[in-house]
Amino acid sequence: MDVIVGILSVSMNYLGVPYKYGGMDSTGMDCSGFVKTVLGHFGINAPRRARDYVNFGKPVPLDSIMPGDILLFKYKHPYVDHVGIYIGDGKMIHSASRRGVVIDDLKYRRKNLVGARRINFPFRFLPVFDSVGEI
Repeated sequence: MDVIVGILSVSMNYLGVPYKYGGMDSTGMDCSGFVKTVLGHFGINAPRRARDYVNFGKPVPLDSIMPGDILLFKYKHPYVDHVGIYIGDGKMIHSASRRGVVIDDLKYRRKNLVGARRINFPFRFLPVFDSVGEI
């Protein structure tokens, strides 16, 4: 399985999970908990706080983002306070504070988008599941 396809597939399994500050499972997740949980299925130890993603992976120019890239946003603070995963076609999947895990069009969030990070995978691998067949 291509790792990017896997990340996108796993992330879609969380659609509809409610928002919960500090949450990192199917009962509720915040934005960074969502990204950390998705990447954790692939053995990647991602940061827990949104602001810490500024040093995670490699920077990507915003005009060169690709599916699987981590998107960084500033809304209420002078530092990155929201993250999501780019899924292609101008859309991202993320945990929104009032709607939970959803897919949104970036055109409504461009003014707050401040960066993107890419995780380079030198190999292919399968996701790590908590139990057989469950995410």
